[in-house]
Amino acid sequence: MTTRAPLVLLAACLALLATACGPGADDAVYTGYVEAELVYVAAPSAGWLTQAPLSEGERVSQGDLAFALDDDLQAAAVEEASARMDQAAAQLADLEKGVRTQEMRAFEAQLSEANADLRLARSERDRSLALVQRGVASEARGDEATARYSVALARVNTAKANLETARLSARDDALVAAAAARDAAVDAVAQAQWHHDQRSVVLRTSGTVEEVFNRIGEFVVAGAPVIAVLPDNGLKVRFFVPQDALSGLQPGDTVAVIADGNSQRVEARVTHIAREAEFTPPVIYSEESRDTLVFLVEAKPVSGTTLRPGQPVDVRVP
Repeated sequence: MTTRAPLVLLAACLALLATACGPGADDAVYTGYVEAELVYVAAPSAGWLTQAPLSEGERVSQGDLAFALDDDLQAAAVEEASARMDQAAAQLADLEKGVRTQEMRAFEAQLSEANADLRLARSERDRSLALVQRGVASEARGDEATARYSVALARVNTAKANLETARLSARDDALVAAAAARDAAVDAVAQAQWHHDQRSVVLRTSGTVEEVFNRIGEFVVAGAPVIAVLPDNGLKVRFFVPQDALSGLQPGDTVAVIADGNSQRVEARVTHIAREAEFTPPVIYSEESRDTLVFLVEAKPVSGTTLRPGQPVDVRVP
């Protein structure tokens, strides 16, 4: 017994010395917990849930379909807006071309008829005036023939003006108005299409589905979350540091996080240090620290980790 006692004491001293000299022996240890920064994916408008392809715990990527709502009304709005756009474009094209070929032929026929009447009226006027000069016909007959010639000439000028106008496109103001109506119809189509596209909501982040709030067949209210996704970088560690130890900690510093039941350290980088002190949160206080003023510190894991939201951890600060 007396021979073994010094050996046991020596072994214990060596173990204690090795522990004290090991890595992290001088590190300060603070209590904290893991918190998740979830992304809540909601619908921009209300509707019936028609597709919900994701399950809790499923790995998802940016661009994946999160869910879809009924879109009958929005599809009809797109068709209506497209029809109005086609109508506005056709009206503008019609104004730019002027009158149709059949109408042009009608104006040309009117001009030909007016020219024929003018030739006949000219011949009548010349004969009547010659007879008046010889005294065979009265001056009234000459005046009447001259008046018919003036009327025929006016009809020719009117027919020419109508034909020239028909060959032109619409007035500038009418063309501008028609072009504006066409542009407005194009914008209406884009707006209707946007509302239709919003009925299918795609993910804008990669991560893991943490919770699904609605199922197919349920009515979804606008702005209410349908699923919650934990992004790949969505975990953070929150711990509390006493004021006297705060001066040695700065944003960007690296700390080691150890979870209960897992001896492997997770490296994390400090991202935030609170400006105001607070009492130690009751969930983590001890008899020795319940009255201690501490500062909240947040740190982000540097790479992939097995930490889980709500998990209590120890944080070692060099």
